[in-house]
Amino acid sequence: MMELRKPYIIPVNDHVWLLDDDHMASCYVIDGTRQAAVIDTSIGLSNIQEAAESLTSLPLLCINTHGHEDHMGGNWSFDKAYMNLADLPLAEGWINGPEVREGIEQFGIHFPPFEHIEDGQIFDLGGITLEAVYFPGHTAGEIVLLDREDRILFSGDGIIEHLWLQLEESLPLRVQIDSMKKLLPLRNSFDTILHGHCQSPCGAELFDTLLAALEDLAAGNTADDIDYEWLGFVSKAHPYQPNNRRIVYKS
Repeated sequence: MMELRKPYIIPVNDHVWLLDDDHMASCYVIDGTRQAAVIDTSIGLSNIQEAAESLTSLPLLCINTHGHEDHMGGNWSFDKAYMNLADLPLAEGWINGPEVREGIEQFGIHFPPFEHIEDGQIFDLGGITLEAVYFPGHTAGEIVLLDREDRILFSGDGIIEHLWLQLEESLPLRVQIDSMKKLLPLRNSFDTILHGHCQSPCGAELFDTLLAALEDLAAGNTADDIDYEWLGFVSKAHPYQPNNRRIVYKS
């Protein structure tokens, strides 16, 4: 029997919940009047569908912000998942790896097929709409989702205090900046950011400070940049304020 843990459920409002999975990743449930959305599914050690069903009786849509395993690892509990297919090689590379294949065989689980998310695609939940915005940078297929009714931006790993752009699959700094600027016309449509690794909501100022820091880094202002250790590697990080935030980049 597969040993599963339960995420800690934090209400954001009366129909949006944050699922904190052992501080390793955050997922979200948004309840409309016709259906509910589950945004991301963490690393696969929690049954995110079961947790969502404890909050809503409506049919569930599984939406992945990108193809990293800590955001789609729990897709095995769903029959279908939506993701921008630019990240399909990334997701399939992890799913087809030896450790995951062993777990699939041992526990009799399966990962569902992905259905492509178009830039600008609308998920109508009934009373609440989620607008997908293609947002490459952290990965080639990153998306963010705008909930205009609640004025919330669900940003995956695309807008986050510690932005990782140093990964092999990450795109150049200028691509991330272009994605940020593409979102500028929507900047007055959200007050709150819920990203893929938070335990409480962030203010929309995160977008403003991150964009300024990205522009600062692109301008070559790196005198105060620091070494950043991650998963046995060392990269460079560009600090920005408040709270010692970082942009980790390829040096």
